[in-house]
Amino acid sequence: MSSDALRNSLLAARDRRQELLDALFPTPFPATVMLSLNLPGAEKTGARAERLFAWGERALLAAMNGSAALRGSDLLGPFALYRTRLLATQVKRLGIALEGAHPAGRLLDLDVYDHAGNQMGRADLDVAPRSCLICREPALACIRAGRHSSDELARAARALIDAL
Repeated sequence: MSSDALRNSLLAARDRRQELLDALFPTPFPATVMLSLNLPGAEKTGARAERLFAWGERALLAAMNGSAALRGSDLLGPFALYRTRLLATQVKRLGIALEGAHPAGRLLDLDVYDHAGNQMGRADLDVAPRSCLICREPALACIRAGRHSSDELARAARALIDAL
């Protein structure tokens, strides 16, 4: 598959996930969480992704009393949506703690939404943005500047998952 075709397929998968999420709102639950993976490079599925996802899901469900609304897997990897009676701010703090509990937690993506579907971000809690896997600068700055190759980032991610 060409890089343009892969990019378009990944964008289409992201759009389908957004449609699934949008269909859940408004909801009587104070918070909805989407757990997915934040893996650099083209390898977003497979044994490593499944192992990381299972680890993250166990930790997330242990931290919050939620119920699965939907589970799936696509070109972006495994994902699940959960509903919980906790407030969105509480869940976001739990998610940030989970991401920091183990270096591989940095590869989890926990998007938290309130009852109306408004996303709760790190900035809403005055928490610093995610750091780069390689140099610890803000990840978004490194992505925009193209400071690290996709292969370098993928190797770093594989090493973190292998350390689980």
